[in-house]
Formats: sequence, structure tokens, C-alpha cells
Amino acid sequence: MANLSNFVANENHVMNDALNNSAIKKKFTEFLETGNYRKTPERFAILKKTLSFSNTFTIEQLNTQLEDEAYHVSRATVYNTVELLTKAGILHKLCIEGLPTQYEKVTSVNYTHLICKKCGKIKNVKDSNLERYMNAKKFNAFQSSFYVMCVYGVCNACARKIKKNNIQKQ
Repeated sequence: MANLSNFVANENHVMNDALNNSAIKKKFTEFLETGNYRKTPERFAILKKTLSFSNTFTIEQLNTQLEDEAYHVSRATVYNTVELLTKAGILHKLCIEGLPTQYEKVTSVNYTHLICKKCGKIKNVKDSNLERYMNAKKFNAFQSSFYVMCVYGVCNACARKIKKNNIQKQ
């Protein structure tokens, strides 16, 4: 019975993703029409690929994934389409010092990025206390829709390497 409930939960998740992706595709189509941009198959292929990422990604990672699937698109088209997806409110641009620009899907979920300054690894965490505080916070003449907070430090894996290197030096 547990396997069946897991299957149903997974199918519901897949269905919700498909419905959500359909709404996102519609939003992008409306954005392109309103802005008098061309609706090309390349743009929609890039949109589809960006929606398949579960975490942040770089233009290089996106381009590699497209190439791996034998979908050849110019680098300029990838950059321009990602910029359009950002303007449309579908992607969020994340600029982290010392790392290539990263992108992620815009969601209504508030979260915190934990960013390792050594290896660049990004971990997303939810903090219910911070979320309650931010939801209660009123900004003068401004209505927030979501927040993304970045906390910089050193991840456990890098901290262990640093500790190991310090012990070996002694």
C-alpha cells in the first residue's frame, strides 16, 4: 500500500509540474506577444530546459544540456532568451561574487541561499522563523512578492578540507 501511495504522490507532483509548466509557457507566450518578440521554437526549447533544472544553473550548464540533447542553438540565442525569461518574471538572476551568473525559476516560495565562498556550492534552505518575520514586515510604499536571502560562508565539505590541510601542516 505504501508503494501505491508513493506512486500517487509522485504522479500528483508530476501533474502539478506539468500544469505549472503549462501556465509558465502561457505566461512566456503572452510576454512575447505583448513585447512584439518572435515566438520561435528555440525560445520555447530553452524555456522547457530551464524548467527542468531543480536548482540554480548557469548559461554554460544550460547550453551544455541543450547540446547534450542535440538541440543546437547559438550562444547568443541562449543568452537573449534567458534575458527575456528574466524580464518575463520566469527566471531570477543570481549574481554571486566570484561565480558566473546563476539563474533559477521564480517561485512564490521564500528561501535562503547558503553559498560556500570556497567551492561555490549553493544550498537552499527554508527558515520558518525568518519567513514569519518577513511576511509580517511592512515596507513603506512597497509590496513584496517574494524574497531571496544569501548567506555566505564555508560549507561542511570545504571546512573539513581546510581543517585537514591545517592538521597536515602542523
